Amino acid sequence: MNMNKRESPVSPLSTAITEKSLRALAGDKSFERGAAYFASGAVTGLVDTGRIIKARVLGGDEYKVTLKAEGKKLAYGCTCPLGEEGEFCKHAVAAGLAWLDQSRGGSAEADYTGKSEFDAVREHLSSLDREALVELLMEQVTEDDGLRSRLAVRAARRGGAADPRALKEIVRKALAVHGFTDYHGMRRLIERARPVAELLQELIAEGRTAAAVELADFAMHRGLSAYERTDDSAGSFGDLLREIAVLHLEACRKARPEPKALGKALFPLRLRDQWGFFKWSDYTPLLGEAGREAYRALAEKEWAKVPARGPQEKSGEHSDATHFQIASIMEELARERGDVDALVAVKSRDLRRGHAFVDIAQIFAEAGRRDEALAWAERGRAAFRDDLNWPLVEFLAAEYRRRKRFDDAVALAWEHFTVYPGLKAYQLLKSGAEGARAWTAWREKALAWLRETCAKDPSRSRYAWTLGGRSLLVEILLWEGDSDGALAEAGAGGCTVDLWFHLARAREKDHPADAVAIYQRRLDDIVNRKHNDAYDDGAELVAKVRALMQRAKQENEFAAWIEGVRAKHKAKRNFMQRLDRVG
Repeated sequence: MNMNKRESPVSPLSTAITEKSLRALAGDKSFERGAAYFASGAVTGLVDTGRIIKARVLGGDEYKVTLKAEGKKLAYGCTCPLGEEGEFCKHAVAAGLAWLDQSRGGSAEADYTGKSEFDAVREHLSSLDREALVELLMEQVTEDDGLRSRLAVRAARRGGAADPRALKEIVRKALAVHGFTDYHGMRRLIERARPVAELLQELIAEGRTAAAVELADFAMHRGLSAYERTDDSAGSFGDLLREIAVLHLEACRKARPEPKALGKALFPLRLRDQWGFFKWSDYTPLLGEAGREAYRALAEKEWAKVPARGPQEKSGEHSDATHFQIASIMEELARERGDVDALVAVKSRDLRRGHAFVDIAQIFAEAGRRDEALAWAERGRAAFRDDLNWPLVEFLAAEYRRRKRFDDAVALAWEHFTVYPGLKAYQLLKSGAEGARAWTAWREKALAWLRETCAKDPSRSRYAWTLGGRSLLVEILLWEGDSDGALAEAGAGGCTVDLWFHLARAREKDHPADAVAIYQRRLDDIVNRKHNDAYDDGAELVAKVRALMQRAKQENEFAAWIEGVRAKHKAKRNFMQRLDRVG
């Protein structure tokens, strides 16, 4: 008997992880990319506990993958952006393939006795005395921020209730950020900060809700300060702060702090919270009138520091972020009381931009005070004559139409159209001109103006959209259902790629030959991007051309065209494979 020959131990993971199941979970693209990662040796630190696999996969960063057997199904997670959104990513594929390779004997993960590396390590640790284990663990603590943070919480709470000051010091260290933490440094921060939420959960579960309220308040202040100095593109730190905020609310609901004290504590938190972690409506039942008054008094004191700013003034010492937050709080309080004039007073404190005028106009309009609404909208137009704000123009034109002042509505829409030409501006002009029963004349005037402008040298024109040839004319005519006119304009002066495709779709039903011609002209541009997503798009376009040419009884013409396509792009093997699948 060959003593070195062994069979891999049976694992619950064996039924959950196969190449077929990995491909099904990931899709062909991610599977192939994950296979390339595995083949390049990107998977390190693979640990198999018998039911859970943990591994590190090296890509643009180092990502942690977890695979777990749940019956015949596979649960999974990865710290990459796609993994954190719940996708079965290429890193998970790579880890799964590494495990399959290991389980087939492709790596020396098990010793000659058949023990897994994990079991062998467990057996070794069991053989060590207590002092040796402590020394080994302390070595790891110096390297692992997350482990150190978790153990610090356990040490502080050893034997029962811990000193609040000691717990705050742990939280302070867990959420500390020095300078700016970039994307690559976020994982260590989150691992270090995660035990804060776990600590709060334990305090609430033990009934120490007052302590949990105080600690959660402290943690959110520290966390919000840190959040301003991090690149949380993946959203994990924001998710953690959101969890801590939820625990703060839960602790408040159970502890029922004195309302006035809660109001005073809540205001500075909300003033710093520019990201919406706390909702006023969640706390109003706990505050009562006394708590709301305490909160309101602090808000009004802060609001008094905010200077009034007129149109186009520059920012003062009070930062825009702080202004925005305290203004939001004051608006909330005014809306809660249903006080229209108080709400307008808040909005009118900052009139540096046109949208402030339309916001005020809409507030008055919703309150049925339409004359005041019109007056504020006209003030805004006068203040920003050279920089017409679209919502303001739209509101004012609608108000003119409501009052049957169609000439004013048309004049405003035309002014906007010639400064900021676009489909919405054209539609606004139509609304006013139809009310005045003069749309035919205004339509011709608008289209003639566009043709004249498009004929100018785009490099000398102040209208950036003219770089798309006659794109706006094409867009307008397609909106009007005139695909014949749109095709003529596109043929005469060109348009954007997106509009060519929109035009082709509009011609498919009644003029398939036109659609085919457009699609065929665009195929090379797509395929020449030279990546798999482009090849997918190209193959999809070929299938559409084939269907349209079959409708037109042009199978022979299609065969000749597709052979030309194959000849031109034969070096692109991945595209050829996709064409083979199209048939």
